[in-house]
Amino acid sequence: MKFSGDLFTYDDKNRLTAFETGPIQSGKTVVFIGGLGDGFNAVPYLDRLVDMLASNDWSLIQVQLSSSFNGYGTTDLQTDSEELDRLVNHLKEERNKSQIVFLGHSTGSQDCYWHNKYGKTNQNVAGYILQAPVSDREHFEKTESNFHHYLDLASQLRNEGKGDSLLPRDAFWAPISADRFFSLCAKGGDDDVFSTDLTDQEITKLYENVNRPICWVYSDQDEFYASEQDKVEVMNRFKSICPAIKVAANVPFGDHCIDRQDAQEHFCKVVEDFLKNHLN
Repeated sequence: MKFSGDLFTYDDKNRLTAFETGPIQSGKTVVFIGGLGDGFNAVPYLDRLVDMLASNDWSLIQVQLSSSFNGYGTTDLQTDSEELDRLVNHLKEERNKSQIVFLGHSTGSQDCYWHNKYGKTNQNVAGYILQAPVSDREHFEKTESNFHHYLDLASQLRNEGKGDSLLPRDAFWAPISADRFFSLCAKGGDDDVFSTDLTDQEITKLYENVNRPICWVYSDQDEFYASEQDKVEVMNRFKSICPAIKVAANVPFGDHCIDRQDAQEHFCKVVEDFLKNHLN
């Protein structure tokens, strides 16, 4: 996967960069936000997405955050949101963007949720696309053998005022603090906003003041979706509680990163429809 375009710095102090490709002179752009461990060119559908966006006079921006690559273990959603605020301000003031949409992949969907609710520049974001917004808590509880041991340790450290302390090296595949492990893995953690076992009352509270338009996209064969509940029923329940969710779609034959070309085509059509018909 290869792109040409502009690599630019949007946060000089923290040396954070972003890369824009496609019709960069356009005032319309989609900002891609990766998941845990991701950086530039993180998912295979970006090629096809760039082509679709360009045909509609939208560019694509891939953003580097402090949490990119293996940095996620020592930061949090609020830090991501503040950095995204700086990006939005830079795009408006320095790159003449008048219409900005966020597209979060996997845990990047939590960034979209958090910015939609708490971001200082959320009124300058026309919509938020959640691609593979699966529950990290449900996935890690099912797949990590030491899940409960390290969740107990993280809770203990937080209770002792040591939330920024790193857990032992085998707790996760990258260095991770007690605070971030708790956020990802505890019920009620900051990252726990897509779990399928949340009650209607919990969803109502979580999505209060989440008002900017949302496109929620599951993949039919997402290997990180750990729940036994039907995906379409889950999406429809969240949609019935949160009016901001304008589109709920399930990509046939799609996996977590949407590898298959036919699935990529379907996803791009969902995104195109959202951009044309559902933005503020």
